[in-house]
Amino acid sequence: MAAKSKILIIGGTGYIGKFIVEASAMAGNPTHVLVRGSTLSDPAKFELINHFNTLGVMFVSRFFPSEYGNDVDRVHGVEPARTAFNAKAGIRRAVEAAQIPYTYVSSNFCSGWFLPSLAQSYLLEATTPPKDKVVILGDGNFKAIFNVERDIATYIIKAVDDPRTLNKILYVRPLQNTYSYVDLVALWEQKCGKILDKSYVSEQQLLNDIQASWPNIWIKAMASKSKILFIGSTGHVGKFVVEASAKASHPTYALLSDSTLSDPTKSHIIDHFKSLKVIFISGDLYNHESLVMAIKQVDVVISTVGHNLLADQDRIISAIKETGNVKRFFPSEYGCDVDHVHDVEPARTAFNAKAGIRRAVEAAQIPYTFVSSNLFSGWFLPSLAQPYLLEVVTPPEDKVTILGDGKAIFNVEQDVATYIIKAVDDPRTLNKILYVRPLQNTYSCVDLVALWEKKCGKILDKSYVSEQQLLNDIREASFPLNLRLSIFYSVFVKGDQTNFDIEPSFGVEATKLYPDIEYTTVDEFLNQFV
Repeated sequence: MAAKSKILIIGGTGYIGKFIVEASAMAGNPTHVLVRGSTLSDPAKFELINHFNTLGVMFVSRFFPSEYGNDVDRVHGVEPARTAFNAKAGIRRAVEAAQIPYTYVSSNFCSGWFLPSLAQSYLLEATTPPKDKVVILGDGNFKAIFNVERDIATYIIKAVDDPRTLNKILYVRPLQNTYSYVDLVALWEQKCGKILDKSYVSEQQLLNDIQASWPNIWIKAMASKSKILFIGSTGHVGKFVVEASAKASHPTYALLSDSTLSDPTKSHIIDHFKSLKVIFISGDLYNHESLVMAIKQVDVVISTVGHNLLADQDRIISAIKETGNVKRFFPSEYGCDVDHVHDVEPARTAFNAKAGIRRAVEAAQIPYTFVSSNLFSGWFLPSLAQPYLLEVVTPPEDKVTILGDGKAIFNVEQDVATYIIKAVDDPRTLNKILYVRPLQNTYSCVDLVALWEKKCGKILDKSYVSEQQLLNDIREASFPLNLRLSIFYSVFVKGDQTNFDIEPSFGVEATKLYPDIEYTTVDEFLNQFV
């Protein structure tokens, strides 16, 4: 391994990246992949991350910027491709100006991307070559080069330690993979045993089609997606819902104060939002003018402000009433259904503030969805929902405290965020409470402890706290413990998350509305601590 360069791959979980990571690892190069935390926890990337683990995948003598197409210094570009070509060329010039050792890769067309459709320009989602008619651009005699992705990856990794490729462009141009439209169609006709009907598109017609189609495709794709404004976006809940919104292709806006933008503790969130193309609007909850200006630009407002700002959401209501353009408002709740709770202070103050905002939204006749997401797994399960443990990051392995016999519902923050964004344009959630109540995530204290005992292989010492003792402890405790205990009183003693049925007149349940979403179970969440 000493003679093998260590390789850092940025974007390694993308379409091209995964092949290059695999080729690198299999060639014996110490292979590193730079990934975000959100990528590691993304269920859609689970198998890929596991595959990387099996390959031993875990700065840099050479930089290979992302190109993998035409040589962008030798193209005749029109929009929208011109923008992409210019971006790549700009990176080349920046690399050269910085005197960073490089290899640029011109791999031309990826076979797996273009050949299933026989490189038919007007077929976006075809998975097999046409068997009746084909479109040929121009006279069909200009030639393209097609390369299988794994072959490209192999050539790239071969070039890593080769001084002949240093500060050069590596072209992947196999003669046998060089085909004009006419050649490609003829090859396919030979294979499928048919003579295909051919239509020829002139250069001018193609330019007309490009000009007519690409802005409209973008507009149509975005037109069905509501524009969403987030207020309180950098908080515990907000950052997850913003990410879900952006990943679902909603035009996503965040109202951010100057102090938040300059806060070093928030810089990683701000940078992540930038990578998601979130649009920042300067303003805050206490600047009515900025609120109105921001709300005028969107269709939906989602508030994720913290508990100390709950009552101040009346400012958002006033701004929404003034603009008159909002088709849905999601006030900040994300816990118990505050119209079905048995509360004591200090939780009562928070519950009352949420209920007061509900009544104000209804009185103003603002279209709404209230979200009852119950307990957040990431907030409560690391301590095994132990009431008296505030800062524990792993479940106890010796003794536990058990409250009441009420059942709680635990949901991973990313799952709640996904359900919220699903509900934004769903008429079934309009003027309803969206409950997130997955059956597999419903546990009493006893159930939860039993599950953990099974996982950790120990029988824990259990102490039981009576209702009266808990009430005494709430009165004697200081903040934030008293708040936590008073919430647990509602949940585990009074059973307020599960002691009523969801009636169609006021509510809908998320896992029933969206059964295609695979949520994270409590059982799965706790595996990380074993």
